[in-house]
Amino acid sequence: MEIAAGDGTLSRFLRSEGVDVLATDDRSWDSVLEHPQDVLRESASRTLGRLSPTVVICSWPPPGNRFERIVFETSSVELYIVIGSRQESASGDWDTYRTRTAWEMTTDEHLSARVLPPENSGAVHVFRRCRP
Repeated sequence: MEIAAGDGTLSRFLRSEGVDVLATDDRSWDSVLEHPQDVLRESASRTLGRLSPTVVICSWPPPGNRFERIVFETSSVELYIVIGSRQESASGDWDTYRTRTAWEMTTDEHLSARVLPPENSGAVHVFRRCRP
């Protein structure tokens, strides 16, 4: 499942490669972005609770957002992939990243080198739930 999918471009690329993915977005950016029909209009928290996905991806989550913490609280999620920046002011809920428990965070350097735009210190952060 992709959360905060915007216009769904990432999900469309993934589907073209054979990945079964659902794009969701609360459409809070309706004034600046057109959302196609294949992007489900629903908040991340509602979709996470309703569908219980095991894998979640988010591309360029807004800095300091409040929806990413729900990913870590959703018991079905085993893997969370964030495409964003190494710069805390550019993307992501770094307060949650630092305080999450039972999760291991790594940065995939191979994939990070391909994140656009390159001048934003792109990074692919991979969170895996630790199981006892």
